[in-house]
Amino acid sequence: MIVKEALKIEFTSGIPVYRQIVNFVSSEIGKGTLRAGDRLPTIRELTETLGVNPNTIAKAYRELDLRGVITSRRGNGSFVADASAAQAGHTAKEKKAKLDELMGRLIAEAKGFGISGQELVQHVTKRTNNE
Repeated sequence: MIVKEALKIEFTSGIPVYRQIVNFVSSEIGKGTLRAGDRLPTIRELTETLGVNPNTIAKAYRELDLRGVITSRRGNGSFVADASAAQAGHTAKEKKAKLDELMGRLIAEAKGFGISGQELVQHVTKRTNNE
């Protein structure tokens, strides 16, 4: 389960709260902190922990569900989906489009922090080789 205390919402960041939740869950899955079958906190639990509207959390979970990142089972909760099953539903064109979108955001944010292209490539290479 997500360590709810690890998820910190930055209300002044300009990034919508639901997007921060989506990004956090996706990041935790990418790092291996969350694995297939892990249960996510309920909407009520996150509402109490984060102090945000339950509809915001529901929106984040819906987006994650539509992307195939999580599966929601009515009455049982939301769980991290099997990555191979989620990946199987995407065409090469969809994967390329998603990669282009992610890289655009990554490059823009890196530039905003003064991170050079070389530093970015080195870090991405190091992270992908460690997983």
